[in-house]
Parts: sequence; structure tokens; C-alpha cells
Amino acid sequence: MIQTLASFSIEKPQILLSALAIFPAALFVFLKFKRIQKAISSQAEGDKSARQLRIFLILRTLFRCLAWISAVFALSEISFGSKKIPVHKSGSNVFFVFDISYSMLANDAPQNLSRLDAVKIYASSLLDQLDSSSFSAVLAKGDGFLAIPETEDKNAMLNLIENLSPHLMTSGGSSLGRGIEAALSAIPPHSAKSQYLFVFTDCDETDNQLEKSLEKTAKFGVPVSIVGFGSENEIEITAGDGKTRVKTALRAEKIKKIIEDTKKSNSTSIFKNSNCLYIDSKSAGSAWQLLNQVKGSSGEEDRALSYEVQNVNRHSFFIFWAIIFMILSFVSAERFSTRKIKKGSGKKKLAASATLSLMIFLTSCSSEKKQILSGVWAWYEGKYTSATANFLKLAEKSQEDSLAHQYAVFDLSATYLSMGENEAAFDRLASLNPDDQALPQEFRSAAYYNTGIIFARKNDYKNAAENFKKAILADSRNLNAKINLELCERELVQKQANSAQAQMQSVNEEKQQNPDMNNEIFDLIRQQEGKKWRNMSDSSEKKEDVLDY
Repeated sequence: MIQTLASFSIEKPQILLSALAIFPAALFVFLKFKRIQKAISSQAEGDKSARQLRIFLILRTLFRCLAWISAVFALSEISFGSKKIPVHKSGSNVFFVFDISYSMLANDAPQNLSRLDAVKIYASSLLDQLDSSSFSAVLAKGDGFLAIPETEDKNAMLNLIENLSPHLMTSGGSSLGRGIEAALSAIPPHSAKSQYLFVFTDCDETDNQLEKSLEKTAKFGVPVSIVGFGSENEIEITAGDGKTRVKTALRAEKIKKIIEDTKKSNSTSIFKNSNCLYIDSKSAGSAWQLLNQVKGSSGEEDRALSYEVQNVNRHSFFIFWAIIFMILSFVSAERFSTRKIKKGSGKKKLAASATLSLMIFLTSCSSEKKQILSGVWAWYEGKYTSATANFLKLAEKSQEDSLAHQYAVFDLSATYLSMGENEAAFDRLASLNPDDQALPQEFRSAAYYNTGIIFARKNDYKNAAENFKKAILADSRNLNAKINLELCERELVQKQANSAQAQMQSVNEEKQQNPDMNNEIFDLIRQQEGKKWRNMSDSSEKKEDVLDY
């Protein structure tokens, strides 16, 4: 993908090479015009006809070239402009961006601590309160460096916090912007988690990159909280060379001004609605402000909708102009044909009418169907964020009992399933009613099938098999459901066999642990056989006595 401007991108630039086809096409038209011109030059009105033909061919060629270029632009998926789309987020990841420049060694924090020591205490306490989030750590000095990728290991984070020092990086200066950009580059492109940036700093930057970085966070829809440490009264410290004495202070007003200037310079509402703020670490409730972003009022992770700023795909825009230019090429041909060539005009009118009807048909699709098709197309291309946005919009604005709402919820669950969010997919499928006979049989079968896939991923093959059976009953043509049903039944049989084998193994182990058991069994058999022979001898004696009598 090529990105030149902040709001301009080309998803498939290789398709732009197809636009070069207009040159051989123009050459072909030129040679054709020369041949026709020679053929009509012998006529009385040859010059006039040649001029009209030349105008006709130029106009038709021009319009068709523009139609071809518009179609190429549409297929290359050119995007420009920005819009906010809703994105369903599950879970959260917090980036801790630590400023470890030498100015953080100034001892003007409360209790005569250095700013960096105050950061260690503050960040460690904050980390203890984030129980259900993952974490990442970025070091910012003259450059930005991802020290710890996304993890849930608090011990790794605490170990890094305890050892924060300017000596961890060799680059000089202080660049908060580069630290923020390092955090943004570490965010996965289709992450289902909400991302948060906590920047711990004295706000004393040296390269003035913060403003540009904040604009990028607004584009990604990532909230940034800048936590200031130190005193606003200047204090002298030793620079990184160990000799130079420099003055440093908490530049809180500078950071606030950068935030305000960025909001004013951005004419759109993208940044104005983003959550970027400055927090003084010494103010009461500062930690609660940070925690409140990650956690809801109930103390649980926020699973509500969030918004991301994305470029607007102009596929429909270029398709529209391709159709318009093609119609104009037919109109120009029709105008010429009505003057000189009456024969065949009906066919050209029919072609123009057919093209116009096609345009009306393409533009008359309902917005619900168009949104479903857009989401499905994005799903097939692997753009799960865009697909989720389309399905969420349709699910929110459509009626719950409508077929469009059912399809939107189902497609949303399929998108979550492709992203590995099994719980979110199961919640969406649970809200459907596949037992409703009014729904299409393919839809009901697919809902049962996806539910079975979720159970199979959890190794719950019994429930998975039940859902695959329902999928087959709903639509007997569902071959995948039949295959997966057989696989689940095999797994169940294998489990039973493994269970029986485990029981036999336990019996054998018990025999090995009790070697006298075999002797006891043989003694018992001998006793039983002895009793049997005695009974037989007694009965024979009785029979002989009867015969003697």
C-alpha cells in the first residue's frame, strides 16, 4: 500500500499500470481514422465528413479513456479524506511511555525525590490497579524504543520500572514524539483491544515532534495521557556529557499549549473528539483519571464501542464517473450517427439506454444491502476492522426483527470468529434465533455451523456435534457440517477409548503394586474347585445307595 498524504492512500498500486493501455488504444484509433479518411476523401463532402469524424473519434476516445482511467482508479482502491467508524473492542492494552532523559534526574519531586524515582513509584502503583489489562513499555530519550512488547507479565514490567535510567539508551536529547510513534508502530493492525498511551515525563522535549505525533494518535483513535513530574521552578542539573550545567523545569504550560494549538490547526473534528489530556502527577485523583480511561465505573474493562479514523475508500466514486464517461462516449457517437449514418442508430440508442439502466440499477440498491455487501467484501479481503464497522452500523440502525439485522449480527459474529474472538462471536450468535423457520435455511444452517465451530475450538465435541447435526437438519446440503460432525464423533470415540485404556492401566498398576493378589485369586479358585468335587462325590454316593435299595 502507498501512503503519500495523511488522508491519501493507494491499496493496490500495481493496478495503476493498467492505465498505460490507453496509449495503444489511442494509436489504434488514430490509424483507424487515417484509413477512414482516405476512404471518404473521394466523396464530394469528404472534407466536411472527415472533420466531423475526427471530432467524433476524439470525443469518443477521450471519454472512453477517462472511463478506463476511472475504472483503474476504482480497482486500485484509492482512498482520500477521513471518517470515523465504530469499532467493537474487547480488552485493553496500556502503553507505558517512560521519558528517561537526563532532565528526569532533577531532584524537585515531592519528598526531595528525583523525577525518575517519582515515576517509578507512580507507575508501579498504577500497574497494581490494572488487573485485567495487558501492558507494553516504551523508552523515550533522543529516540523511541519498544522495551517490552504486549504482555500480561507484571513482574517483567516492574523489573523494568525499577531499573529505569538514562543509561538504558545512548541517544541524546529528549523526544516524546518519537516515543509515542514507537508505541503506535507496535500496535497490531487489526487488534481487537483498546489501546491507551500513558506518557510519564517532565515535558521538556528538545525536537518539537510532539505535535505531529499527537495528530497521528488522533488518526489511530488512541487516547494519550501525558503525566507531568517535577516542579515548574527551574533547577540546574548536569547534562549527559557530565560537565555542562543546564536548567530544567516541568514544562506543563508548553504541553498544554501544544495540545490546544493542535486542536485549532486541525479544521476537522477528528482531533477535537480525541481523548488527549495533560495530568499533573501531584494533583489529587490524577491516578484515578488514568484508571478511569481503562476501566468503567463498575471497575470492569470497558467493552463499549470505540471509534477509529480511517481513510474513505473512493471505489464507488470512481465507478460512478467511469459509467458517466462511458455514457458520454455513446452519446457523442449517437450524435454523429444521427447526422451522417442513420443506419444502426437504434442499436446505439439501445446501448446508451442499457448503460443508463445499469447505472440506475447500481445506484438504486438499498443502503442496507450495500452496507452488507461492503462488509462482506472487506471480510474477504481480510480487512476485519472495516467489516466490523459496516456490520455494527447496520445492526444498530436496523430493526431487531428485520432480516437485515439478522444478517448483520451473523456476519459480525463470523468476523469475530475470523479474528479469534470466540467469546464475542458466541455472544452474537446467542442473540440470533436459528430455530425460526421463517429464516432462510442456509442462514439457519450457517448459524448452527459457526456455533459448532466455537464449541469445537473449546474441545467441547459433544455440544459441537449437536450443533453440526442441527446445521444438517436445517440444510442437508451443508457438506462441511457433515464432515465436522464425523470428526467430532471420532473425537468422542477416541476420548472414550482413552478413558477405558486409562482405567485398565490403573488396574494393572494396582496389580503390580499388590503382587500377592494373584496368589489369593488362585487359592480362591482351588477352594471352589474342591467344594465342587466334594459335592459331586456326595451326590454319586446317594445315587448308588438308591440303586442298592
